[in-house]
Amino acid sequence: MVAIFVALTFIGFILLDVLIQKWQERRGARAGRPAASPWLSPSGREKLAGWISVPEGVYLSEGHAWAQPQPEGTVRAGADGLVSRALGQVSRVILPKVGDEVTAGNPLFHLELNRRVLTVNSPVSGRVVAVNRRLQERPGLVADDPFGDGWICSVVPVRRVQENGAMRLGNRAAEWLKQEVGRLREFISTRLTPDLALGLTSQDGGAPARGCLARSDAKAWIDFEREFLRS
Repeated sequence: MVAIFVALTFIGFILLDVLIQKWQERRGARAGRPAASPWLSPSGREKLAGWISVPEGVYLSEGHAWAQPQPEGTVRAGADGLVSRALGQVSRVILPKVGDEVTAGNPLFHLELNRRVLTVNSPVSGRVVAVNRRLQERPGLVADDPFGDGWICSVVPVRRVQENGAMRLGNRAAEWLKQEVGRLREFISTRLTPDLALGLTSQDGGAPARGCLARSDAKAWIDFEREFLRS
C-alpha cells in the first residue's frame, strides 16, 4: 500500500506540473507573447550586446564584411558577427588568391555550409597579399571568432579606408549592426517561419538563434545573400 501511495503521489506531482505549464502557456498567449521558435533565442535571456560587438578600429561595410587597417599599411578583412550568427558554422571557406585584384562591392570570398554557398563582397578595393590558410583546416573559425582568428585575407588598398556612407566605424558601426540584427529577426519570422507569424521586433531583446539560416531553405539563402550581403 505504501508503494502505491508513493507512486500515486509522484504521478500527482507530474500532472500538477503539466497543468501549471499549460496555464502559463495560455497566460502568455493572452498577453500577446509569441510561441517559442527554434529560429529565435528566448526574449530577454540573450541580449544583442552579448554576441554582437564591433572591435576597436574595425569598419563595417554594407555587405557585412569588415575591414581593419593594419600598421604595415594592409587591410585585414572578414565577415562580421551577423553573418557568423546566421550561419552558426562553416564547413568550407573559398579563399581569394594571393595577387587577386579586388573591388569594393564585388565578390571577395565564399562561405559554404550544407552544400550551400554565400558570397561576401570585398569592403575595399586593392590587391590580396595574404590569406588565412588556417581556415582550410578550421573553417569554423569564421563563425566562432569572426573578427579574430576567423579573418579571411589581407589587402593592400588603393586608397585609405575611411568612414563614409558605405563604411561605418565605432559607435556608428555598432548601432548599425544592432539595426541589422533587427532586420534579421524580421527576416527570420516572416520568411523562415511564416506559419508561426511571430512578428517579433528588435525592441524586445530577443536575438536570432545561432545557425538560423542553416536550417532554412534554398530560397531564404538567396534572399539573405541579396538583402544582407548585397550579392
